[in-house]
Amino acid sequence: MSTFSGLNTALSALKAQRRGLELTGQNIANANTEGYSRQRLETTAVGGTAVPALWATPNPYDGGVNVLGTVRMRDVYLETRAHTEHARQALLNSRTDALLDIESTFDEPSDSGLQARLGQLWGGFTDVADSPGDSAARNQLLVRAQIVATSLNTMATGFATRFEAQRHGLTDTITDINTAATKLADLNDKVVKAQAAGLEANELIDQRDVLVLRLTELAGATTSRNPNGSVDLQLGGAALVTGSTARALTLTGSATLAGQAGDPVTVRFADDGTAVPGAGGKTGAAVEALNVTLPGYAAAMDNVAAMLANSINAVQQGGYTTTGTAGVPFFSGTTAATIKVAITNPDDIAASSDPTLALDGGNADKLAELGRAAGGVTDTYAAVVARIGIETNTATQLSETQNVITAQVDFARLSVAGVNIDEELTSMLAYQRSYQAASRVMTAVDELLDTLINRMVR
Repeated sequence: MSTFSGLNTALSALKAQRRGLELTGQNIANANTEGYSRQRLETTAVGGTAVPALWATPNPYDGGVNVLGTVRMRDVYLETRAHTEHARQALLNSRTDALLDIESTFDEPSDSGLQARLGQLWGGFTDVADSPGDSAARNQLLVRAQIVATSLNTMATGFATRFEAQRHGLTDTITDINTAATKLADLNDKVVKAQAAGLEANELIDQRDVLVLRLTELAGATTSRNPNGSVDLQLGGAALVTGSTARALTLTGSATLAGQAGDPVTVRFADDGTAVPGAGGKTGAAVEALNVTLPGYAAAMDNVAAMLANSINAVQQGGYTTTGTAGVPFFSGTTAATIKVAITNPDDIAASSDPTLALDGGNADKLAELGRAAGGVTDTYAAVVARIGIETNTATQLSETQNVITAQVDFARLSVAGVNIDEELTSMLAYQRSYQAASRVMTAVDELLDTLINRMVR
């Protein structure tokens, strides 16, 4: 064994342990950094020569340690699973928020909800039928009818306002996606260049992974990794980020609920105007709310308003007022936004079923019975309320379940990639003691050589 090889062995050990200490310090320093993956030192033992040659005899005592580099502690399967679960979590949570917001528009069950107001309206017709000549009952009926119409108007305004708020929020989300995609493309370029130059790019890759996870939440993006170290992102199979190039998204479609049917809200690629196929995450939930959920419930309330106006007008026009004239339409407008009480004079309520009987309440009875008719306005509205309740409850349960699943996946992912301070302290002590031991080896070899060279007597 060459005595000088001991110095090389000790020197390689000192370098390796020092690198390990530096890496442990890096892990501890970033224990609370979002997206940071703990790093581990990869080393291999140095053996004798493996080159066959005549008279070559490998020396088993030549050795030391080589530092191969650092490894990010990541589980590819768990990372892919996290992308899927976070995208689904963002979709379900956003969908639940949208439904809860819509549900608040109905304010049911409550004493101030439309269900109670309709009940009061039918009761008002009953009061008029019982006392056709009572002006107070007639006036009270008109007030109750106005309250019902106002309630429908308010609900229509609420849907329109929520549509505008949702669309504004989606515009902000598209801006966030474009910003994140541009940053991701820039990081792709930096990672590829760093790895090509033989430099460590672990921290850059960590930053890139944070952006990838963010984009899966915002748009349900899927990823694919390239041999050169870059990451590509797709939305429904269409490229969003390819290497160092990012495509921008834009939002088109009506800015109002009234125009949505003829011009639905659509997310498109800005470069060629093609629609993004199957965006998910927060974006997918917002598009669904704007094009399906909000218009659907707005249309359902328009149907309730139309049924209310048409059914009451039909009976009202078949009756007679106190003067014996035929009844005129009770309501005008056939949508939740436009329905109004068309008559202002209580005597214009066609309570009588006979033009010769001014105080007959037969027609008012027919109007009151509309509230009890199977499949009528009351039942139709109750079905709408039940539907929003069921959909909201289902969405809430799915969201809560998904939150638990996502938390479990994140826990498993962080158990691999996260920094454990206790573990790092143990590693730090191990590297420290190994460094001290290697330095003692260096000192011992130095003393041996000093004795051999300078102190041996010939």
